[in-house]
Amino acid sequence: MSSDGATIAAALRRDPLYVDPAYASALPTARRAALERRIERSPVRIYVVLVPIVAGSTWQSSEQVTTVVQSHLGRDGAYVTFDADFDDVFDVVRYGGTDEEQQNARDAGWAVSYEKGHTTLAARLGRCVDLIATGQGSAAYTKAKDTEFPPRPAPRPVAHRAGGHGDLTIGVPAAVAGVAAIVGGLVWLRRRRARAAMEALRLPRTVFGTALEAGDDDLRARAERDLIALGESLDGGEQALDAALDAYDAASRTLDRARSTADLAGVLALIQAARGGPPLCYFDPRHGDGTITVHWRAPGTRPRLEVRVCAACAKAVRDRRAPDVVLDRGRPYYEAATPWARTGYGQFGDLVGSVRGE
Repeated sequence: MSSDGATIAAALRRDPLYVDPAYASALPTARRAALERRIERSPVRIYVVLVPIVAGSTWQSSEQVTTVVQSHLGRDGAYVTFDADFDDVFDVVRYGGTDEEQQNARDAGWAVSYEKGHTTLAARLGRCVDLIATGQGSAAYTKAKDTEFPPRPAPRPVAHRAGGHGDLTIGVPAAVAGVAAIVGGLVWLRRRRARAAMEALRLPRTVFGTALEAGDDDLRARAERDLIALGESLDGGEQALDAALDAYDAASRTLDRARSTADLAGVLALIQAARGGPPLCYFDPRHGDGTITVHWRAPGTRPRLEVRVCAACAKAVRDRRAPDVVLDRGRPYYEAATPWARTGYGQFGDLVGSVRGE
């Protein structure tokens, strides 16, 4: 079982690398020693905290680990932890330094997940530490992401005159940019006292930085169109607008980090949550609204779940056939340790809060 924050902080005062026993075999003594030497040579103070992050356990989010440990340790520096949703990604938070240095540290963790050749935990950690130390995290992240997913050239704006005036109609990507900039600005203004400005200022970028699996272009286009519509429709009272902006924030970040079809389906579910609409089909949000309630048990499990599904999936359950379930890296999404699985795309809990690590 993972140690508490005070115990981990005490260990970090002696050694900048804390490894839970669950990961001891993945980081043998020799490789651990080599990694510690790299950390010690870094001009940036770096702390690596490797503990299991599992819903319902001691540590439930990377933000929780970093916040608790840093508060006990009381030292500035870059704190490296596992990402709660992606096992090949490190979440890095830097306390102290400039906004650019903090952004570089965050991007260092994501860069490693896109780069090829880092096949072991020790290799990925070593690369992450080097990127933080040299200040090359953001450059490496951009290069690796663009190499694996080359940016598509922006279409030329289509101009036409409407009603005898020189109105200019622009393409979808430009429209997404405009809406994202407006909504991103609203989020920052409304939460500038509650969250760091850099996090809010990242919102416009998230809409375009999507990393997708091959064949998901149509789904990405749908998500972008729905984000445009959502941004244009944001309205209502203070509380309703706050909730919609939180959901937009979560949808934008998910679109930026999407690594599977299940993630992109999650964007649709988050947009639906922002609109205050009914839950989407439990088995696959792409099916549309969950209009029918059924009782279903996942293969190999005992609990029967009450879920809302589309008509086609309801018929499959009634006929004792396997519903058409969205896959996450080749397996049914509900078998993964993701916000989608934990909340059933929002049917069993707060999807927005789960995505945001709250």
